Amino acid sequence: MRMFIASAEIEILLYESQSLKEKRKVVKSLISKVRNQFNVAIAEINYLDTWQRAGLGLVCIANQSSNAIRQLDRVLEYIESDGRFEIINIYKELS
Repeated sequence: MRMFIASAEIEILLYESQSLKEKRKVVKSLISKVRNQFNVAIAEINYLDTWQRAGLGLVCIANQSSNAIRQLDRVLEYIESDGRFEIINIYKELS
């Protein structure tokens, strides 16, 4: 049996954030919602000490490449619809 891994790195800007505390509140909320709704691995991976920018990494695993890509796209659509930040870069990969 073959395993397919779809991953993405997402860079977001949080224009409303005025401190690391505000940024972390938004980022932790987003991470929690994504984990609960989509059953994927997601974490803040870049810009940890920058208060208006965040880098997120997410991964999903499936037995078919189309399922992995579809799941990743659903998560990205959900993140884009959040409205508390702007996505400025997305890098996707399938392995």
